Parts: sequence; structure tokens; C-alpha cells
Amino acid sequence: MKASHKNERMDREVFPIAQGSVPKCVPATAPRDDAVRRMHSVMPSESLPSLAKDADRRAPRSPAWRDLACVIAITLVAAALFARFDFSEYAFRLTRSAERFQLDELPPTLVVLAIGFAWFAWRRYREAQSEVRRRRVLEEEAEHLLAENRRLASQAIAAQETERRHLARELHDELGQYLNAMSLDAGRIRDLSAGREAEVHRLSLSLMHSATHVYREIGGMIRRLRPIGLDEFGLPTALEHCVDGWRERLPDATFTLAVEGDFDNLSDALNITLYRLVQEGLTNVSKFARRSRVEIYLARAPQEIVVTMADDGPGVDLAKPRNGLGLIGMRERVEALGGTLQIASEPGGGFLFCARVPAQAGLPLPTSGPNDAAADEAKSAK
Repeated sequence: MKASHKNERMDREVFPIAQGSVPKCVPATAPRDDAVRRMHSVMPSESLPSLAKDADRRAPRSPAWRDLACVIAITLVAAALFARFDFSEYAFRLTRSAERFQLDELPPTLVVLAIGFAWFAWRRYREAQSEVRRRRVLEEEAEHLLAENRRLASQAIAAQETERRHLARELHDELGQYLNAMSLDAGRIRDLSAGREAEVHRLSLSLMHSATHVYREIGGMIRRLRPIGLDEFGLPTALEHCVDGWRERLPDATFTLAVEGDFDNLSDALNITLYRLVQEGLTNVSKFARRSRVEIYLARAPQEIVVTMADDGPGVDLAKPRNGLGLIGMRERVEALGGTLQIASEPGGGFLFCARVPAQAGLPLPTSGPNDAAADEAKSAK
């Protein structure tokens, strides 16, 4: 009975669309939304290092001046207490019987020791400051190299998509026309040879079937190279067409697509990245969860776009190494645009990923106007 309640709770968390509610993945005021909270419920907290790092950065830290004020206050209170109760006379009376041990020379010795500790702490502080500066320089270099790597990865992906678009256009314009001409010629031969040359008639029919088959294969290649409708009708329509295609290929699986928000005026790189992300997720479903229930949610907030995809398939153990490059390619595509990809899965618990990408990713930076240029020149002159 407990197991059934657990499964029902899992269904409500991972598949909110099937329960009659659309997940609020991107509210305008809260950046940490229900999608990430659902990921927390199905995956351990250590698998979301970015959220832990954000929490660490938000943790309050006591400033150094407050610690220094505490030390000074304690010192003043101790001096007042010593003066009030004549601590030196009391200590002298206690140690007078041990005069042969020169205990009266202990206070200046302790002063020297305190000064030595202060000098030691100051040296360590200087070394720590130097190490912090060195690490900051290394972090800046690492961030610069990471940004350069992302820029190169983005350029490589853009070049790849441009080449794919060119190939798709060439296949459609060149081979498509020739195949149509071959099919028309074969149809003409079929009509002329009907009732006269049986062999020619049979060969013309075979040629028409072959041309039709090649045309369909080329159509499939064109769809894989460049999504149908992405340039003409936008991302939601292209995703609907893609999901419909997978419904035909996987009749035993159930697919649900929910889109929320306006997806106009997005860059081509962002459109193709989001499309390829969903396409790769559906490809994984066809490999490992052919009889599962799949839910895809696409939403846009003012500053970011969120894509969530979940299935109730067998799941995978994320701790074990994997041979495929699908997840790596998905992460590289998302991070190349400055986004993040979070994955949650466990054996027997389905698979879920949530990608967040800035809505302005891939768009050209705004150029500075004449007023900005004059301001920059004035600053440089100063």
C-alpha cells in the first residue's frame, strides 16, 4: 500500500501535465521554480552543485571589523576588571612563595609571546592574501578560457547547423527536382507502354517505385538535417511536428507537449538548440523507454527559457559511466549559450532533465550609439 502511494506521488511530481495541471516552470518573480523542486525530490542534493554554490554565495559572512571590535571590547572589559579587583597584587600574593622560580618575570615574557603570535598571524595573513590574489587571477583566467571555449563551441555548432541547412536545401532543390522529373518520365513511359510492351511497363513501374522510395528517404534526411517548419512557423510548430513523428514511430509510448509563452524573435542558434535538445531526449526514449509516458514542457520567462522533459521509463544510474555522447552533446549545446542542464534519474525511477537558457542567447549585442561613444571618449580623455 505504501509503495502504491509512493508511485502516485512520483507520478504527480514528474508528470504534472497528465494530472490535469501545467507545471509552473518559469514564474516571472521566482527563478527557482517547480521544475527544480521536482528535480530535488527525485535526485540527491549533491547532484545539483550549482544550487549549493548559490546557497554558499548567499550565506552571510561576518566582516573583519566586527571581529576586531569584539577583541578590543573584550580587552577593555578585562582591563577594567583587573583594575577593579587589583589583579596584579592578588597574583603577587599567590606567587610570592615561588619567588625562586622568577614567576614575576612571566608577564613581560607573555607580552613578548603575544607580540610574536601577532607577527606570526600577520605573516600568515599576508600569505593568505597573496594566495587569494593568485587564485583570483587563476579563476579569471579559467573563466576567460571557459568563455572562449563556449564561444568556439557555439561557433562550431553554428557552422554545423549552417552546413546542415545548406545540405538540406541542396537535397531539396537539386535531387528533389531530378527525382520528380524521373518519376514523371517513368509515368509517361508507363502510359505509353501499357498494353504493348509488358517488360517496359514493368520496368517503368519499378522505376517509379524506386524514385518514390528515394524521394522519401531524402525527405527523411532533410528533416534530420533541418527541422521542418522551424524557419517558417517557429519553434513550437516544429516541436509539434517532431513529436507527431515520434508518435508514429513509437505507437506504444504516450507523448504530451505543453508550450507556454511567446517564442518569437529568438535567435536561430537558440531555436535549433532547444529543438535538438528535445530531439535528443526523444531519441533516448526510443532507445531505452519505448513504452513509457513522456511529457515535454516548454516555457518562456522574461529572462530565460525552460525546457523540461520527463518519462517513466527504466531510468539510468547517473553514477555509472556511459558510452554514449548524447547527454554530453546536450550539455555542451546548452552551456555554449550560457545555460544550464540538470538531469535526474535513478534505476526504475524514470528520467528527467531541465534546461535553462537565457532568452537573449545568440542575439547580437546592441551597438553603442553616438551618445555612448562620446561618453566613452570623454572617459578615456579623463
